[in-house]
Amino acid sequence: MPMRSALVLPRRHVAHSVRRAYAVRPAPPPRRKPALAPQPIDPAYAVGESTPAEAPAPPRSTFAPWILGALSAGIGFYTLQLYLAASKACLNPHIAELTAQKDVAERYDYTAASFDSEVGFSELLMGVNGLRKKLARKCHGDVLEVSCGTGRNLGYYDIEGAKAKVESLAFIDLSPQMVDVCRQKWAALFGSEKAKQRLHPELKVRFMTGSALGNMPLAPRGKKYDTILQTMGLCSTASPTELLENMARHLDMSNPDARILLLEHGRSYMPWLNKVLDNSAQKHAELHGCWFNREIGELVEAAAKKSGLEVVNERRHHLGTTWVFELKPAQATVKKAKGEVPVVASEQADLKQSAGWLAKLGWS
Repeated sequence: MPMRSALVLPRRHVAHSVRRAYAVRPAPPPRRKPALAPQPIDPAYAVGESTPAEAPAPPRSTFAPWILGALSAGIGFYTLQLYLAASKACLNPHIAELTAQKDVAERYDYTAASFDSEVGFSELLMGVNGLRKKLARKCHGDVLEVSCGTGRNLGYYDIEGAKAKVESLAFIDLSPQMVDVCRQKWAALFGSEKAKQRLHPELKVRFMTGSALGNMPLAPRGKKYDTILQTMGLCSTASPTELLENMARHLDMSNPDARILLLEHGRSYMPWLNKVLDNSAQKHAELHGCWFNREIGELVEAAAKKSGLEVVNERRHHLGTTWVFELKPAQATVKKAKGEVPVVASEQADLKQSAGWLAKLGWS
């Protein structure tokens, strides 16, 4: 009996050892990190709020490098195109002369519906809308807008309230499609009863289709206009000087406060940029209906001299390609219009004044 027990015990011990060896052992528990020492409380922060050291860092944007890369590539491509256009010889060296530029005004009949979407973003980016607003806010009295187009100046006139400076508005353009868009835009802006109540109580508005090179209707009270505004019009007519002279004929020359306001685009004061304009002028005119490489300053000066106007203000923007003019009747012109000085007497006085002290001795 004792011998049997002695034999059985070692056998059971061996079997138990084998089972333990082949049994799946659980993974040891993770080692606990030693507890950190308590941090002192910052009195600047309330209890329960996280300190700046504990605030998680904001995740980094993964799109920023791609956006910057796309912008850099676009600017580089645009710069390369400018360089190629500036370095290329102009195929027509006379392309800036009026005699070499065909009439493209009819192009607006086909682009009226899409005109605002074509120029809207570029004008917003270049700040042209701000220039439009500054000129429109200067308009007063009876106002005539020549080459009104789709009415891109409509929202800028001082026409609201009893103290509004504008008493009447007349819009004229050669393109009936453009005038139609202008009329629709006016209805959208001021057609509701609520909007009409904000307008000047005696404001009169007219939309006319016709050429600004001929006789245009007078103001509602049968008088000439106190302000004539034109934006981007001298570039689209075949006779820019004659157009400006006709605008002067419809201006109240007896009013020293009368104004002709112009916003135009033309040649730059940078020779390399003028080469770019000349090289692309033909294609731009056929596509958009305007010649943007004209010497606007010379055209305005020539028309002002013939019409008895003087330039009150002249500014240029965007490397000189955007022109802003403010013209008024010269003092001698105002006197002639009022009948204070006969035209012949005024011309003789001008000749004597130009002759100097010799004229006092009877010498010419």
